[in-house]
Amino acid sequence: MEYLNPKLADLQSCVAVLVVELDPQRPESRGRPPAPLDRPHAEALARHIAGDLSGLYSGLENMALILTGALYDQTEVLRPGFPLTRALEDVFRGTLGQGFQPGVIALGTESGRFPVAALNPARLPGSGPLLLLPCCLIGRRLAVSTLTTNMEHSLLDSGTVSEETAQRVREGFGVEPVNLSYATLNDLVALLRVQLENAGVAALADLLEHGIYRRPGPKAVLSEQEQLFLLDGDTVHTPFATFDDWAQFGAGRELLGNELADGYAAWSQEFRQYGMTLLAYGLSLRPLIGALLDPASDPETLVTQARAATALAGDYLVETVQAASRETPERMLEITNQFHPEVGTLAYTVQALDDEGHVLSLEHHYPLRPAGLNTIIDQLISRSDDFGAKRRGLHPQRLVYSPTERCLEPAEDAPETPATRH
Repeated sequence: MEYLNPKLADLQSCVAVLVVELDPQRPESRGRPPAPLDRPHAEALARHIAGDLSGLYSGLENMALILTGALYDQTEVLRPGFPLTRALEDVFRGTLGQGFQPGVIALGTESGRFPVAALNPARLPGSGPLLLLPCCLIGRRLAVSTLTTNMEHSLLDSGTVSEETAQRVREGFGVEPVNLSYATLNDLVALLRVQLENAGVAALADLLEHGIYRRPGPKAVLSEQEQLFLLDGDTVHTPFATFDDWAQFGAGRELLGNELADGYAAWSQEFRQYGMTLLAYGLSLRPLIGALLDPASDPETLVTQARAATALAGDYLVETVQAASRETPERMLEITNQFHPEVGTLAYTVQALDDEGHVLSLEHHYPLRPAGLNTIIDQLISRSDDFGAKRRGLHPQRLVYSPTERCLEPAEDAPETPATRH
């Protein structure tokens, strides 16, 4: 992180992070993270953090330290290009009118918010139990380079937080940490990799690291469920497969008929996990339909093919198996909740009937994002209201499909009241 101003060309920065670990069993780790500090409390905390770091590494008295009095979720800190710490650097640049001066700069809130919007924590419920407070250390190039090397070798292992700093964290943020420590950004990315590998999605860690560090060129990974994910800038392209396509032509084509429900549920769960995680860390998912991408191809070729492929817009996909005649009005929508106990609702199969109970159309509605389920429900309610059609929801608590034809089917009979909330 270098400064481009020629007058300050020998300034450089590095980042240390105060890691606040909460007890996952306590309500505070599942609710909204604590509000940021006002300026007096932020300044007091900053002085203690500066003292901790000065006790670990020499020469910090010749550097500047800048931080916000706020705790952030790791998804806010570990984003492509580290925009949060870049924003801190930008604020520091604004203080350089009289030249570089060592010291401590603490940013506090006014009426609960920071004047710089990029520094305001999202404070989303459930962001714990790991909350982060990053600070930038700025100084002359050689000194910062040496400090960076030393911190990468020792900060995570020896970065003890003083009792005074711990007390300021407890009092200022109103939390009871089970552990406090210091780490570098590289340490945190490495810990994220361990988390993802333990969750069985090592390929996702490869994808995120490439994006977070903004490494040059595209990055292609093949997931544990044989899904191709292709990072192209801040966008991840990936082919989406409906149950029918997956079972007949995709990764499920080798499975036996009675294995398809569990197989597609695992595929869908992984697709959702990748999508939600990528979005949380600042990358967007671009699902493709009908794209035949060969994982053996080089990433540049895959990017060209993916950009030319048809992307799915919106929160859900409608797969039309039988199209309706516009001349015959719909009088009944029979909606089958295609459900798997490990994943939840995978799709809604919609069968439209006329006055005499004849099938007019057959469709499968697939959510592409978490909001897609509610969008599908709202769309079906509007559709039946607009045409004066009745609705009948069937909840068989399983995937209803033909093991020989390898395709989803509507339920012939099932409870009309869901046993669980999806």
